Amino acid sequence: MGHDYWKYSIEFDEIAKKLLKNFTSISVREKNAINLVENHLNIKPSLVLDPTFLIDKKYYMDLIKEYKYNINSNDKYLCIYQLDSNNIIKEFIEESSNILKYKIYNVTVFENNSVEYFIYAISNSEAVITDSYHGTIFSIIFNKPFISFINTIRGIGRFTSLIELFNLNERIINPIKKPDNISYLLTTPLNINQSLIISLKKFSINYLIKNLKRSTN
Repeated sequence: MGHDYWKYSIEFDEIAKKLLKNFTSISVREKNAINLVENHLNIKPSLVLDPTFLIDKKYYMDLIKEYKYNINSNDKYLCIYQLDSNNIIKEFIEESSNILKYKIYNVTVFENNSVEYFIYAISNSEAVITDSYHGTIFSIIFNKPFISFINTIRGIGRFTSLIELFNLNERIINPIKKPDNISYLLTTPLNINQSLIISLKKFSINYLIKNLKRSTN
């Protein structure tokens, strides 16, 4: 859903309630979406991980094993994956680059780029600055120090839910306020509870298997 509020009409709710009865189960990827769906659609959804977490990291690495792009792997660089233009973030990126002596590499989203291009850029970087939900996710998957700017245009809920889940609150930043500890945030490896990821991944995969079996029966 992505949003912290219910943005749909009463008419929509009534139609959705009827249609959702055709599903064996409903899941969401944000904590705040549970109450929204329950209050407006009278359904108690399950909380699962975003699907990109369910694939083993090795699968992503195999995708880029023979991938070549114009990134000099000998250079230390900041991977920038920014969806929406923002002068404050732009200034912050330049400041970070100057402090850390990292080059800037922009992953452009509006060109016809491949999945491999996106994964390669993040996995080979020293750190990531992004305003993207999936930019944040892949920073976590590849254990890259990152700063994620809240993207109010695309919804805050999924950012906060993700960051709180893995106790990375200090890494999600409001665009109007720059952090003081840039060097720390962009050089310190993530301290993520791997057993938590394994547990959530197992639950989410079992949820899919269980309910796919129910639907085929």
